[in-house]
Amino acid sequence: MGESILSSFKRHTNLKFLYFFQSASISCFQPFIGIYLKDKELKPSIIGIVTCLIPLISFISSPVWSNISDRFGIQKKVVIFNSMVSMIALLLLIPNGSNVIGIFFLIALYSIVTAPICPIIDSLVIKELGEDSKLYGQQRLFGAISYGIVAFLVGILISHYSVNYIHVLYAFWMIVFLVFYIFNQTKYGSKLKITNSLNSFKKLINEKTPSNEKNDIETIDIDNNPTGGFDNDEQLITIPSKPINRSISNLNIISSNDIVLSNEREDQIEDNIINNYNSKEGLGETILLSSESNDRKNNQYNSNEILLKEKENDSDGRNGSDEESRQTENKLTNKQVFKKILTNPQMMIFLLAMAICGMTYSIINTFLFIFLRDHLHASNFLLGSTMPFTVVMELPFFFFGKQLLEKVGVTKMIMIGHFAFILRLCLYNIFVFDSVSAWFILPIETLHGVAFATIWGAGVEFSSKMAPKGYETFYQGIFTGLYSGLGSCIGSILGGFIYEHKSAFYLFRFNAIITTSSLIIFTLTQFFYSKKFQQLKLLLTKK
Repeated sequence: MGESILSSFKRHTNLKFLYFFQSASISCFQPFIGIYLKDKELKPSIIGIVTCLIPLISFISSPVWSNISDRFGIQKKVVIFNSMVSMIALLLLIPNGSNVIGIFFLIALYSIVTAPICPIIDSLVIKELGEDSKLYGQQRLFGAISYGIVAFLVGILISHYSVNYIHVLYAFWMIVFLVFYIFNQTKYGSKLKITNSLNSFKKLINEKTPSNEKNDIETIDIDNNPTGGFDNDEQLITIPSKPINRSISNLNIISSNDIVLSNEREDQIEDNIINNYNSKEGLGETILLSSESNDRKNNQYNSNEILLKEKENDSDGRNGSDEESRQTENKLTNKQVFKKILTNPQMMIFLLAMAICGMTYSIINTFLFIFLRDHLHASNFLLGSTMPFTVVMELPFFFFGKQLLEKVGVTKMIMIGHFAFILRLCLYNIFVFDSVSAWFILPIETLHGVAFATIWGAGVEFSSKMAPKGYETFYQGIFTGLYSGLGSCIGSILGGFIYEHKSAFYLFRFNAIITTSSLIIFTLTQFFYSKKFQQLKLLLTKK
């Protein structure tokens, strides 16, 4: 019986808090960077360069940081160290004052160290969700809630006090985020992750952690096994305790029907290997004891347990060396990972589409308020009122993210995001008529939530499925770098040039054409790699 939406939403509480605190820190600074720079009396050209600095550096440093984290397994250290450095960089902006060089250097430092945090957290969430990876949207939903609430409160605070409070508030929320992130690695944090809900966590918090664990033997209660235990003639299974090294998939394809030929197949292969392990030698053996044999060994084995044991010491040494050699062979080098991406047309088209969507997001985010104020003479109250409308539609799309990914699919979700961006850009052209009120911008801005939530949620899932084993964070870093980095940087530079030399309407129309081209190319590519098209191609070849 399928799990209800409400019951699945109650699970993975720790991941929801993780996104809430992380987004709270981001919302204290990034939405208000333009106000901060303008308050320092910098020229618009300098403001444009500085705002372009963050996505540009993110594009360059995010894959580098993510690759280092994956290669050396230091994701936790990177998050903790980089978060602390980002706090120091922003706090130093307070005594720096209006020194342009100091502002440029400190914001550049902030951009460098914060670039890997989002992809590492996304990768961590996907790994902890495991088979529930499609529940990513329900966790990310709390980031959107936090962003909207905290940004609104910060705006009220700095309107009454100094804009420098954004640095202090960022440091406060970053400390809260780090405390919770580190707590996740403790014994009680592990209990919270295992229970998946606060109610169960309260019951377990006073329980003692089992201390009878052994290095070579692991015991699992079959009564709690969802399969209901074994049949009478199959009471005991003994399998090797050594981990089975997975092979890295050389063919990562996601069809338009979201037939993922990647790491999910490796899990099925591993299960088949374990089920047929009695025919393998060197690592151990599979023993099925009948009920008669189990009676004879009742004093030695518990019929409600699975005992995991190893072979003799002489075979252990040989097995260990063989396993190490296989791990060395299967570990990809940086050159192989980049080659894998560059030689995969489906992945390259996906990254191109994400860069264009990032460009579209940046153009709207940077120049919409300028357009509303210059052309429609919108008030500051109206500009602020658009923020809740941009976030409100993210909530249902993130909440029902799993259901949307299962019913609609990754490919179609990305297509929907493209269409929402295109429709949003086209609707801006209604303001060419002077009789149209500026308040019509509010319902139009609800399309932002549709576009961002669908593209971001599906993009994270797509990147995770396409990534080789052990390089999930690296692929998330590339996706984040192209969407929030390179795409945003191109949008800021290109959008500013077109806005200055042409007009805002010309910019929106040009952007709509580019996004439409991206949608067409992405759709055709996914259809070409779809399972149905490959089957049709095979039939035509046979004929």
